Amino acid sequence: VIPNAQPVTAIILLITLYIGPHPAVIISALSMIITNFYLGMGIWTIAQVGVFILLILLIHQITRITPLKQKLSWQLITCVWMSLLYGFLVSLFLAPFFGITHFWPYYFSGLPFDLLHAGGTLVFYLLLKHPLLTVFDHYLRRNNYHDA
Repeated sequence: VIPNAQPVTAIILLITLYIGPHPAVIISALSMIITNFYLGMGIWTIAQVGVFILLILLIHQITRITPLKQKLSWQLITCVWMSLLYGFLVSLFLAPFFGITHFWPYYFSGLPFDLLHAGGTLVFYLLLKHPLLTVFDHYLRRNNYHDA
């Protein structure tokens, strides 16, 4: 198992882009809460949920002013910066709770994991985009859903 290489961030990005921010918020919050019930619940759960919601809202706003949905290269760049920003913001939120007074050494010690997260998100995005868009298309047509 590669640390921090999970498909969640890629899936949340795809849901945000192609279904909309409301389902993305619900699915990301449930994913973090259910995963943390299994792996261990803590203050980090709040940080993870909050940061995902913030990123979803940010990406939704970006899609309103850019052709992000139409450009794969932009989506791949978004995978990387979304993953890196996620790690930075979670670290920023958690540092005071862990009594960390020197943020930058704390953050840089976790940067290799954030880079693995970014690489994993990029790979999962490429692997999952076509199959998930097929599922999303079926779901959207079947339910006559319009949010994105």
